Amino acid sequence: MVHEPYFFLSYARKDDRDEFVKRFYDDLVLELRRIGADPAAQPPFRDVERLGLGSNWARVLGAAVGHCRAFVALYSPAYLNSEFCGKEWTAFWDRLQEYRRETEIDVPALVPVLWTPMEGDIPAEIARFQYHEAGMGEEYASRGLMQILRTDPTGPVYRRVVEKVAARVRIAADRFRLPFTPGLDLADVRGLFPVADQQRAAASGTGHVQVFLAAGVADPLPEGRHRQEYYGRSPREWTPYHPPRHPTVALRAQKVIAEEGYTSNIDVVDAGLSGRLDETMVNNQTSILLVDPWAVRTGTYRDALADYDGQNRPATGVLVPCHEADEESGGDAIWQELSHVFWRNWRRQNDPHDQLFRVRVAADEFDAQLSVMLAVAQNRLMEMESTTPFRLPGGPPPPPLGGLTVPGPPDPGGPLPPPPFPGAFPVHRPDAAPPPQEPPLGFGGPVAAGPGEPPGGPPATKDTDDDQ
Repeated sequence: MVHEPYFFLSYARKDDRDEFVKRFYDDLVLELRRIGADPAAQPPFRDVERLGLGSNWARVLGAAVGHCRAFVALYSPAYLNSEFCGKEWTAFWDRLQEYRRETEIDVPALVPVLWTPMEGDIPAEIARFQYHEAGMGEEYASRGLMQILRTDPTGPVYRRVVEKVAARVRIAADRFRLPFTPGLDLADVRGLFPVADQQRAAASGTGHVQVFLAAGVADPLPEGRHRQEYYGRSPREWTPYHPPRHPTVALRAQKVIAEEGYTSNIDVVDAGLSGRLDETMVNNQTSILLVDPWAVRTGTYRDALADYDGQNRPATGVLVPCHEADEESGGDAIWQELSHVFWRNWRRQNDPHDQLFRVRVAADEFDAQLSVMLAVAQNRLMEMESTTPFRLPGGPPPPPLGGLTVPGPPDPGGPLPPPPFPGAFPVHRPDAAPPPQEPPLGFGGPVAAGPGEPPGGPPATKDTDDDQ
């Protein structure tokens, strides 16, 4: 028997921070039962309830979208900015289009709900599905259902909206049978949104993340690698966690990014990485590098990553996955090579106070580590936006610092000892003539060498930790 979910609930994860989505879903199911519908025979689909540990999420969701009787979409800015909501919406819309071609009937099976107020104009493809009708009230049209649920979850406005949605779902589910889309894999669906207008807005704001992949391929395998199952025909097919819970690490990363409410692009690292990262900064975007440790044995990757390591990229994160069952990556050799490529950043690897450089990230840590990395990078980006140059107040310049002298031994007759280090002020005897006046030593002058340091103190190097 083919499972046909009575309805599929499609929503942006960013909109479910306080479990209001679950409350609405439960209330909708109860209302369907109250009006005589039988959703228990073909249970509705909400992903957190139906996705088990280790599930291939793109195929599980695809099977539900490809067979559900109705589709309830919680419209919000985050929803229209979510790639995976766009895939779900588009896949179901294609089923409606197919039914219309076969029967010339427009089935009202795509039921939009205004979850939070929309920003700007809604694209034509989406606007054709009306989310407001008589009886829902002006409060719903202006505030959205989540705000009503937050302030008055038992009030008449909320109840009216739930009743209207339930009635529309029942009509679609009980009266029509849309064509199935068997074998639907959402990873293969090209969604209608994020819509073009929102992508352009993201290009000049903080809503877009550029993801860069540095990974090997199956033919030929990276030097010293023997396990082909981690690789595919292109770097985009890299699956460091095998067997993969998600199709590829790139798609898994995009799913996490979408759940955080951002759009994303996937590109492969090449010699132009530095220029692309400059672009992201100009466009006010964050970026993430997903690095296969074996990739550093490839010249193009190694050079591009080493070049990145020598730059100041405060809104870019680096994440290096490693599966605990991958014995070839368990030794130290490959990590030593990686540390030589990232020799400046390596000192902050897995630093709990600076979470933009994470190595040996396990499968069960990936989502959480990437989410934190996104938050830190976005915060850094906003700090950079709000920072303005600091200018000293007007007034006369400060007086110069006084000169420093090194006291010598009180030997009136002996020769003068040599300066303790090159460039230091000479010592003088109390009975000797005053030494020639030297210019005062300021901040730019020489300093005394510390234990084990060469004369003149340690070399003046730039501390990249503070800039990263």
